[in-house]
Amino acid sequence: MNRDLTASERERCAAIEQQCAAIWDRHPAARCYAYLRVRTRGSERTLILGGESIVAGPLVLLDWEQAPLAEVFLAHEVGDEYELELDAERSVEGVVLERAILRTQAPAQLVEIDDGQHCLTRVGVNWTASPTRLLPAMPLREPAARAHTHAAIVLELDADQRRGVELDPARSLLILGEAGFGKTTVALHRLAHLRTCAHAAGRPFTALVVVPTRGLARLVTALLERLGVEDVEVREFSDWAAIQGRRVFGDLPRKDSSDAPPAIARFKRHPALRAVLPEIVRGTAAMREVEAGYRDDETVRTGEQLLHLFGDRALLEQVAAASHGQLGPRTLAQVLAHTKVQFSPTSERALAHVDADRLRTVDGRAIDEGTPLHDAQSIDPEDFAVLFELLYLRTGASLGPKAALARYHHIVLDEAQEFAPIELALVGRALAPGGSITIAGDEHQQVDEGVVFPGWSALLTELGVSERCDQLVLQASYRCPPVIEAFARTLFASLPTGELRRDDPALSVSPCAHELELVSVLIHALLELRLHDRQASVAVVCRHASSGRRMHALLSKAMSCRLVLDGDFRFGPGISVTCIDEIKGLEFDYVILPDASAVSYPDTPEARRALYVGVTRAVARLWLLWSGRPSPLILPPP
Repeated sequence: MNRDLTASERERCAAIEQQCAAIWDRHPAARCYAYLRVRTRGSERTLILGGESIVAGPLVLLDWEQAPLAEVFLAHEVGDEYELELDAERSVEGVVLERAILRTQAPAQLVEIDDGQHCLTRVGVNWTASPTRLLPAMPLREPAARAHTHAAIVLELDADQRRGVELDPARSLLILGEAGFGKTTVALHRLAHLRTCAHAAGRPFTALVVVPTRGLARLVTALLERLGVEDVEVREFSDWAAIQGRRVFGDLPRKDSSDAPPAIARFKRHPALRAVLPEIVRGTAAMREVEAGYRDDETVRTGEQLLHLFGDRALLEQVAAASHGQLGPRTLAQVLAHTKVQFSPTSERALAHVDADRLRTVDGRAIDEGTPLHDAQSIDPEDFAVLFELLYLRTGASLGPKAALARYHHIVLDEAQEFAPIELALVGRALAPGGSITIAGDEHQQVDEGVVFPGWSALLTELGVSERCDQLVLQASYRCPPVIEAFARTLFASLPTGELRRDDPALSVSPCAHELELVSVLIHALLELRLHDRQASVAVVCRHASSGRRMHALLSKAMSCRLVLDGDFRFGPGISVTCIDEIKGLEFDYVILPDASAVSYPDTPEARRALYVGVTRAVARLWLLWSGRPSPLILPPP
């Protein structure tokens, strides 16, 4: 309900208007986001926080992301005392007197001043007061739910799930279902069941669980321990392939690359690459010319096959042509440049004739670290599957110079939609004769942009189990509240949509005028959540890793939270800042997507799948926030 301003409100409103007007007189394009008044060193200071820093006499505009006093705005409320460390030797103390979010509109006009108690709004040339719009929009869980930590696996199975678990051990099983329908639960219970049956019959039993991310590998390990299964190999695919590759081939670089652009992985995992691999097996003209120069006592190292493949422009152009435009000239140039670096000698090797003491760096790191030669004499994670494919094409087996590919009686492949065909073929060849594979997946959750999903039929063919595989489609949800499940289904026409109640506390949406407002509201909500729901697991999930790092840096100005971009989730109480690629297969009590904007989630198939994965991680509460234009994929605000 609107009302007239009090005398103090009119005075404050006029002062803030005057400050913003002075800034815009000098810098018409300046962005004014917040107002801060503090008492420090016996005097008062009034500041405007915005998108850049401008200090000209009494005129002060501070960059809200960089200026130290911006931390005071985010971390403190009115009346709070603060101490701000400027550097190792200087600090400043003070008291927050006033703080408010500013909302503006072009051209350079202040339209709202919101201090968290009241919102002062311009109406023509006058101002009125109404309740604040800064209240957190994500309700807490019910009191009963706050008393314990959520269990990540359901030990009791329904009839459909039990049928999958008890399937004939010789049959493989494809488990399909929407997010939160229990696919991983069934897969792990089936593994535990097969292990128990094998041990009871006195048969040997070796098993492997392959997942696409390190975080999911950590979770699966913990879940198997809850089921009493501790003798199963659980690996992220890239780790497993590297272990097997170095064991089988023996002469590969020990160093993994770290600076390869994402386009490199996409190229090496693309189905079109496999079309040219027979040429490497037969030997291209360039290969024969190079190998003709070897002395009789020299042999070609395993890794040199990769040089012949990824260093040959003609072969790369064949791959690009077969990709039907998915791999362009820029990608080819990146592959060639990266390959050149990988097969260059390290500086230590090139300077081996120099005294070792003279090559020792001040910080103890390798000479090439942080330089364009950082990936010299390294191997990419994607190269191992390529080498195994070449070995199979050459010999019809997976027996290398040093050893053979490990074989397992049962393999679980979770989040199977995230694996490239060449990787699926390698997993399939690791299956022992008479063994079986349990495959769990959901094509709507395919978010790895380096993968071209081949479809379930082609996937089973790559694994080599298409003739002896049953299919189980799960129908019941065990994770998300109905309103979140219904919202997730709106992202795909192929999924039935349930009721979308706007008043359901499980789903909240919050448009924000700018990013400072968004971060301020988010910090306040997280602090309240940590105070009143200490047992909750909370994930602040950004679309990409780069935006996750930035969001973590902003939140850390006012609170402690963990940045998780390497799979190191704690699976318990706490706040993690992460990104979509890290959370496949995981779940959290609260999920917050702070970048639900049109920039992060445009109307594309890739963005739809990414948003689907993000929202379906929520067990109790989902909160979508954005500044700027909202994603066209989400609900309009109520």
